[in-house]
Amino acid sequence: LAACGVGIALGAPWNAPSFPHPAAVASDDGSGVGDAPWMHYNQSVAWFDGAVLDHFNSTNNATWKQRYFVIDDFVRGTDFPVILHICGEYTCPGIMSARLFPLQLASIHGALVVSVEHRFFGDSQPLSPLTVENLAFQNSQQALADLSHFTAWFQRTVVEGAMGGDGTNKWVTVGGSYPGALAGWYREKYPFATVGALSASGVVNAILNFTAFDEQVARSAGAVCADALRAITKGIEAAMPGVKAKFQASALSDGDFYYLAADAAAESVQYGHHKALCDAVVPAVRDGGVGDGVDAYAAFVDSFFYKTMGNAPSDYDTSIMADPVKGGNGRSWWWFKCTSVGFWQVAPATGSIRSSNVDYAYHQAVCKEMFGLTQAPNVAGVNEYYGGAQWAGTNTYFSNGVEDPWQWAGIRSARGPTAPANVVDCDGCAHCVDLYTPAPTDAETLVKDREAIVAAVAQWLGD
Repeated sequence: LAACGVGIALGAPWNAPSFPHPAAVASDDGSGVGDAPWMHYNQSVAWFDGAVLDHFNSTNNATWKQRYFVIDDFVRGTDFPVILHICGEYTCPGIMSARLFPLQLASIHGALVVSVEHRFFGDSQPLSPLTVENLAFQNSQQALADLSHFTAWFQRTVVEGAMGGDGTNKWVTVGGSYPGALAGWYREKYPFATVGALSASGVVNAILNFTAFDEQVARSAGAVCADALRAITKGIEAAMPGVKAKFQASALSDGDFYYLAADAAAESVQYGHHKALCDAVVPAVRDGGVGDGVDAYAAFVDSFFYKTMGNAPSDYDTSIMADPVKGGNGRSWWWFKCTSVGFWQVAPATGSIRSSNVDYAYHQAVCKEMFGLTQAPNVAGVNEYYGGAQWAGTNTYFSNGVEDPWQWAGIRSARGPTAPANVVDCDGCAHCVDLYTPAPTDAETLVKDREAIVAAVAQWLGD
């Protein structure tokens, strides 16, 4: 739920690219954005060596080192609040220059900011390699318990001990996508640890056959572009397997390649770049037919999806992710997809942009090859534990972008008077849009959404 190449694709909700949102502008354009205090900060990295391997087994005393990042430039007073920025299914970079809204919150409220890396991602590895036996300790319940254990230690040792906090310091959690779900779940399951949470595009509702994802990609792309993408998909299918070479993906299995071909378009739409995608493929299909469309799409994938967004064909190679040593973040995220949250982006029965080969059987085969699993992920169990779409916490602001395909796994309507929800409606308002660095060109709807978040945080903090 990070810099280019830091995230993972493969159906992950948060690939965390470092490139700016389409609405962003340079900080030296005369707008004054570069002079905002939250644009200038120092970020340090540290390690918590008391992280607990298994929070639910009192006989297991194993510990590990968890990485975290601290920004203290905006701290005021001794009762300063703490913003707990949750990282997710990627190598955590802390706060990125492309996503500075959490620092704007910190500047407004005089807060300390701490970003915590998720277990079994990036450099925070409780056990190695990523065998099935070791990944048994990888789940959202353990991750939430990590946060509770960390915050108690950090409050005592750093906030009060090293920084002279007076002990009344209030914590607010912030996360986007899967970390957005963690922010909401943390507020629900550990309400004593925080006073509120921002769940940006939080995917709190686990879904097995997530056909709504592809359907939203089509709506967000627009009818003409969606038809062009459907034609390109048919062209790719007809030209298999040789067409894989055009995408530098000859080493991929057919199934993995079909997933790559689908994800390159879907992820571009997911991050608000549908215009770049559609400008590349629509004229090609219209003027030159399907063959030219496939060539134009291959060029777009190379120049944008690979080189700008930081993805690579090898990111989709199941045989690599099946290796406990080489599998990395992709293997760790697929463990979630195969055992708990699902989010299998299967092709809809009608009107699909992605190939019909990206189906339930494909995902099932991937889970078997990677982990030897033959049963479906326990989606029902996840939703029973957290509530799914019936999440029942308090003091949480849920936000989604109108173009984001992940919104259908989130909260789109208020869950009570203290849990408002907003779907930001603007061109380019997609995944985690409110976390991006604010820009003078932001749509009024996005500006108002952020203003509502600032007001909610102020209310939680009693400011």
